[in-house]
Order: sequence, then structure tokens, then C-alpha cells
Amino acid sequence: MAKAVGADRHHYLESGLDYVWLSTGFTREETAHGPAVMVENATALDRAIALVIIRRRRHLTGQEVRFLRGLMDMTQEELGTLLGKDAQSVARWEKSKTSIPPTEDRALRQIFLEHVGERQPFTETARQVSAIRDDVGALIATGTGKGQWAVTEA
Repeated sequence: MAKAVGADRHHYLESGLDYVWLSTGFTREETAHGPAVMVENATALDRAIALVIIRRRRHLTGQEVRFLRGLMDMTQEELGTLLGKDAQSVARWEKSKTSIPPTEDRALRQIFLEHVGERQPFTETARQVSAIRDDVGALIATGTGKGQWAVTEA
């Protein structure tokens, strides 16, 4: 369940990522079952978040591996097969029991880009993550009111 911080932002825990906040593009409603948050065009939001994650110069976290796999509608076994690993390896990455190795990190980024129709050479993907930083900053998503989203690092 998502938790709200202040009246102006929504902690977007529905994504499975604990560092994403929405500044606009959502409404809070009271339902018969309690408070609810309605997110405008969540599919576009998730894609915008994923593209920022893919282009960040940092190792993918377990949460991010799970988020990207989910957006591609793949099982752990299917992703593992594409990466030359077994489902248990993917499960360990997603649970942050082990880190995703650099080669598989780059390959997963490229697989996602191809999945969403982005045409980027693998060498460019590899260059983008070659200067890896280990800092994890929050992401702030702002709805444009036209079903589109802008996602920036805080």
C-alpha cells in the first residue's frame, strides 16, 4: 500500500521502488474501503521511470530488476534464459541476496530498451553504465496532464 507524505506528494510504492515520488498526476480519493490514490496513465508513468532507471549510471538494484522484468511481463525463468542464467539467479538479484553481475546488468538494460521499441546500440548502453556511481537518489515524477510523465532525479 502506498503512503502519502504531505498533501503535495505521493510515495509511489505501487511500483515496487521505494524511492519514487509523484508530485502531480494523481488524485487522492476516499472510498468505501478507505483512502485510495488514482494515478493518471500509470503505464506511461512506469515506462518513464524505467527509462530513467535504464539510463542511470549506477548498478541496477534488486527492486529495479524486478520492476523491469514485470514491465516486460516475463517470469524469472524467461528473463534468466535470455541472460544465460537460471530463475534462481534472477530471484537472488531481485531479493538483493546477490548483485546482478555487470554483463547481465547491461544486457537487461538492452533487453528492456528493445522491449519498449527504443533503438539504441548495445555499445551506447554499455557506455552509459561504464562510469557507475553507487549513489541512489529519489526520482520525482510529474504528470503533464496529457497522460505523459516527466521523471527527474531529486
